[in-house]
Amino acid sequence: MLIEPPFPMDYFKVFSLPRLLNIDLRALEKSFHELSRKYHPDYFSTAPEEEQQQALRMTALLNDAYRTLRHPVRRIEYLLNLEGFKPDGSKVPKSFLMEIFEINEQMEDAKSGAAGKEQIDALRLEIERRAAGFDAQIQTASQEWDRLVARGAPEAELRMQLSKLTEILSESSYIRNLERDLEDTA
Repeated sequence: MLIEPPFPMDYFKVFSLPRLLNIDLRALEKSFHELSRKYHPDYFSTAPEEEQQQALRMTALLNDAYRTLRHPVRRIEYLLNLEGFKPDGSKVPKSFLMEIFEINEQMEDAKSGAAGKEQIDALRLEIERRAAGFDAQIQTASQEWDRLVARGAPEAELRMQLSKLTEILSESSYIRNLERDLEDTA
């Protein structure tokens, strides 16, 4: 039994999904399970070596594609990458970087024990507030992308929205790093 040609490298196409950011997660999971069963390496244990290897590659691709698309931020990063965009921290506004620098200094105080519990709690709340703000921005920008795609917007509008998503992810990555650092402090 010959395996079909390898999947396209577009993870959205692997699962027959449109390039939208708010995808149907149940459809993704259903497609993942169907394809995983179809290409499971155990079904090719008696096949020629080449087909066995191809089944392994396809299974790895399916797993990677599924992990990427089921996570909202990874899905955005993947779409941006497909479209030639990459979040870039060097384009973050200086005022924002100064705020991050201040929070980092406060975190250093927390790590050294110079900050009290109230200061650490206040720092945690500030970081959580900022993370929630970015989550809301990401959700709004994702919905706008989907609206633009649905109405067949011109390429220039799509690129502007991708640029906006890139900026939001670039800034939010600083907050995500602060969240991780704060968890390490606790």
